[in-house]
Amino acid sequence: MSLDALAPELVEAPRGEVDGPLRAIEWLIDNKAAYNAVMLAVQRARTSVWISQLAFDADCEAYSAESTPANLLDVLIDATRARGLDVRVLLNASILVNTVKPLRAALERRGAPPMVVRGISRFPQLLHAKMLIVDGRDAFIMGSPFVNGYWDDHLHRPVDERRPVRELGGRPLHDLSVRVQGTAVDTLVGIFAEWWTDAADEAPRDGTEKMACCAPSEVDYVGATVTRTSPANVLSQHASGHVEILDSMLEGIGGARELLYVEHQYLSCRPVIRAIRDALDREPALEVIALVNQNPDITAYRGWQNARLEESGLRDHPRFGLFALWCQEQRGRRLLLNQVFVHSKVLIADDAWATVGSANIDGVSLHSYGDDFESRLGQAVFGGVRNFDVNLELRAVDDVAREAIVNLRLDLWREHLGVAATGRSASTPLDTWRDHAAANITALNAWTPRHAASLQRTLVLPYSRSPEPAMQLTSLGVRARSALDLQFRPGWLEVHCSPNWIRNMFA
Repeated sequence: MSLDALAPELVEAPRGEVDGPLRAIEWLIDNKAAYNAVMLAVQRARTSVWISQLAFDADCEAYSAESTPANLLDVLIDATRARGLDVRVLLNASILVNTVKPLRAALERRGAPPMVVRGISRFPQLLHAKMLIVDGRDAFIMGSPFVNGYWDDHLHRPVDERRPVRELGGRPLHDLSVRVQGTAVDTLVGIFAEWWTDAADEAPRDGTEKMACCAPSEVDYVGATVTRTSPANVLSQHASGHVEILDSMLEGIGGARELLYVEHQYLSCRPVIRAIRDALDREPALEVIALVNQNPDITAYRGWQNARLEESGLRDHPRFGLFALWCQEQRGRRLLLNQVFVHSKVLIADDAWATVGSANIDGVSLHSYGDDFESRLGQAVFGGVRNFDVNLELRAVDDVAREAIVNLRLDLWREHLGVAATGRSASTPLDTWRDHAAANITALNAWTPRHAASLQRTLVLPYSRSPEPAMQLTSLGVRARSALDLQFRPGWLEVHCSPNWIRNMFA
């Protein structure tokens, strides 16, 4: 693979509307695009809408214009009333996250047509898979739950009244979903049907329930495969569960020769960390670019991923680049700064293989929650615990598949880097990212209200191990000034105790 293919010129690309002819696969970057595509597909549904979600809040809203919200539940109700759709919603219903009863109550208050809502309660395991299947022929693997606070657009404004503060401290959110047709949809239909009739708390156990949907589309996408994670001793036909996503990741990482791009919410899974280190040791030309969170929503992950990066030697490896995402906006004489919460789950190897979906790079999404813990007690208590997750794996078996993978990487890099990447002194993709991060630090220090430095709205900066955002900026050499107005300032409790997750248990 040529370097030109790995780091071509990056320019700002216009953002088109989601409406239009459906391709066999479509990347939906950020939840403005994803939610709008979902609502349009629901409005066009003819027979059925099946949803699997971690959570579905009745007040979840999306914005297609600056200030015009659309309620996702109302869109679903209106489409069902118009065409009598078979609507089935499968939600996590454990103590950690449970929106089953509130959603049923909201449907009753609104006098909604018949919709069946079921829950999976397998504490401490979660239904983490987020998918929506329309008419059995058009499917979405979503990055985010249908919860207020996860909506955002590609601008990632540091402060946005359309984005409630409750979930992520008001931080902007970057995410990725994928829309697919063809035989991959057949697999997703089968997975949903199995969970609906076998894993849900109120499901019949005799397998007689009818699951009707349209015939699959004739459109197909060669090289696309659905992989999944599922817990043991839950599914009657798969007593040992599944670890297909982990197997897929390890194979993809093992095949990387020149560039591995990692964009993930967490980076704590020991087998994946070992595979990345082994690949760097084996392939002298391989570079790894990783974009992750410095302040995850579950605070234990900060310690876990820092420990994994330290003990593996990746933190200081010359061919491993670790970055975080920030955003800025000038308002009067102030420069507003905020972290961008990375919620996407993407791995790309050599523009020849990719996996995208709901699974994080942590033990519970891949093979065993216990493997993330440092203590023997944690390892014993949570050993073998794993969620329900789904991913879409792509292999560049032909030019069409390769183009889709290349386009995914370039679209993500355009959003994060935004300006021309060639023409610099950088000779490799990792040098390009490091140059951009260094230039952003210089520009932040040079900024004044009267003389704005050359700053993008979205900023890639080096990753910092410091616990608080203000400390992270200081550790990178960003000078603290009154004109720099940091919007996310978590206190000790939020940094160390995950109060949002504790709140969700009792919401």
